[in-house]
Amino acid sequence: NPDIDEVDEPETLYTGLVHSREAVTVMELLYYMWYILENYDSDPFIKGLVNNQELYFIPVFNPDGFVYNETIEPDGGGLQRKNRNTSAPGTCTIDTDGIDLNRNSAYYWGNGGSSTDPCNQTYMGTGPFSEPETQIMRDFFLLHDFELALNHHSYKNAMLHAYAGT
Repeated sequence: NPDIDEVDEPETLYTGLVHSREAVTVMELLYYMWYILENYDSDPFIKGLVNNQELYFIPVFNPDGFVYNETIEPDGGGLQRKNRNTSAPGTCTIDTDGIDLNRNSAYYWGNGGSSTDPCNQTYMGTGPFSEPETQIMRDFFLLHDFELALNHHSYKNAMLHAYAGT
């Protein structure tokens, strides 16, 4: 029942491409979505997942950073990590302009793991939810009751756990 909000079903959110240089996360989610579609009729686990949960997919969280990387390096390899908010204070190099969307939410904002230097790769922005992307995600999140949110990253071979503030 994709058009019905069934309040008894748990909600799961899948996001990718928070950091625009991690383009493979888009494909991870698209392949997973395709896998679900292809195997719904033949795999009882997939059928149970789809029938008993509300699944939400946002494969591209950072569209302007993604397009920028594709523009400057059409064959791959663009290193822009942040969004393309070039109004941030400071004079940065071409690949360090913008805000790290992964550090622009209110929870643990400014409490370790990010930078106040606009040229730093982990620049958190001028305030929590200062960016349109994070504002949209916040508003979307508040409309739901997600029990699980899986944010796909690809930079290093590690399992990152949420809420790693100091």
